Amino acid sequence: MPMKNVGILATMLVGGFAMLSYAQSTGSITQTVNQRNTIGALTATPSGNITAGTSVSFTYVLNTAGAPAPTTETVQFYDGASTLGSPITIGLGAGSNLIPYSQVNTAQGWATSGTAPTITPLAVNGPDGSTSTATTVSFANSTSTVLYAVPGSTNYASQQMTFSIWAESASPTTLNLTVQDSPQVHALQSAPCSVTSTWQRCSVTYTFPANSGTGFAVSLTASTYATAINVWGAQFEQAAQPGPYVSTIGTARPSGGQAGTATFSYNALQVGTHTITVQYAGDLNLVSSTSNSAVLTVGQETPGIALTDSPNDSSSYGTSVTLTAQLSDLGSNGWVPSGTVQFFDGSTPLGSPATLDGTGKATITLVGSTALAAGSHSLTAQYNGDTQFSSVTSGVTSYSVTQASSSGVVTTTVTSSLNPSVYGDTVTLSIHVSSSVGVQPTGSVTVMDTSTSVSLGTLPLDGSGNATITVPAFASGTHNIVVTYSGDSNYN
Repeated sequence: MPMKNVGILATMLVGGFAMLSYAQSTGSITQTVNQRNTIGALTATPSGNITAGTSVSFTYVLNTAGAPAPTTETVQFYDGASTLGSPITIGLGAGSNLIPYSQVNTAQGWATSGTAPTITPLAVNGPDGSTSTATTVSFANSTSTVLYAVPGSTNYASQQMTFSIWAESASPTTLNLTVQDSPQVHALQSAPCSVTSTWQRCSVTYTFPANSGTGFAVSLTASTYATAINVWGAQFEQAAQPGPYVSTIGTARPSGGQAGTATFSYNALQVGTHTITVQYAGDLNLVSSTSNSAVLTVGQETPGIALTDSPNDSSSYGTSVTLTAQLSDLGSNGWVPSGTVQFFDGSTPLGSPATLDGTGKATITLVGSTALAAGSHSLTAQYNGDTQFSSVTSGVTSYSVTQASSSGVVTTTVTSSLNPSVYGDTVTLSIHVSSSVGVQPTGSVTVMDTSTSVSLGTLPLDGSGNATITVPAFASGTHNIVVTYSGDSNYN
């Protein structure tokens, strides 16, 4: 009778004794391990429209489907084709997935209810580039549902839970995500997601009520019917928002899932549109990937502006007054505004635009013909802007100028056309009034012959400060002619 031993019988003679031995049977297999596909998810805070110089915090998650994160490697942030900062070492993020099968497949736990939707499991490539991992679903009507239920002893009462799934559709549509307890008792929450031709992650977050039942169920419905929607990577987790994606192939992963993380802050984005991405170079275990784009539209920053005067608040007419405009960066990057500043007295420009120096300061000195007139003034400084900074006008600075004393400031001269003259001669007196500190004095002069206490007349000054008077005949003798300036709005 043949023996059924798996070994081979052999006889050995050892020390005169016969010994039996058996050769062992072995088996082998070649295990092929492929690289894991990755998805990079990038968010920016703030996002959308910002102003130049705003500090933006970027958060990047390298989704490795729960596989160990490459924490000894780096990722590089990009603004278009230009690097943004230096490479950043990948950190470790944790994730979980309570759905036993993350890919929607009716052959693996996923079911339908209502009017059966058309489901083609694992028909298209996933958003991570994985081959034939996404499922195509066409919903027939409002009752068409795809769901996964996990009844059990786990109670999610008072817990904040998030259900998420990636989706895309050639035609815009709305996918509805729902979570509930299972069997359904008290917990039920839905949220719509606008699906486009670009893969995006849809989610619904819900805090289960204190009286909810044990277990959970997640489901998908649609608002547009007979539209093919591709779905991939379903995940249910205890979280306030979708966490790192963790894939499952038959067993839930309530803990232990990993992802790579990187954060980066930048405050020097200039005016224009910036498309920020993150690139992971990949390694022997993980495929390289480029994140989604975070598009930021950067507008001009409004700078700070302060106007100061010297002497402060008030002066007398003719005093040199210096106005200073100081521009400042209200952002966090310390840029210095450039360009010009126009100073105004009310709506009247004061001089020409003044150029800002390297510290963002511009000045103008008002003296002589540009001196501030006596009276009240409302002074402002208007910054005209540059590439990064928008125009801005300072607050109003009130300034008061009192009249200047004519004594020591205004000079009055008088000359005679004929001196000495002879009784009966006609004499013309020419008068000129000028100032050493400001604009040409206006007004009038009074001419007196103090020797005879006779007023020769009051004469208006022309625009050059001149006046003339003709005396037909002085009486014989000495005449002391005194000309007195009457003052105007600037001179007393």
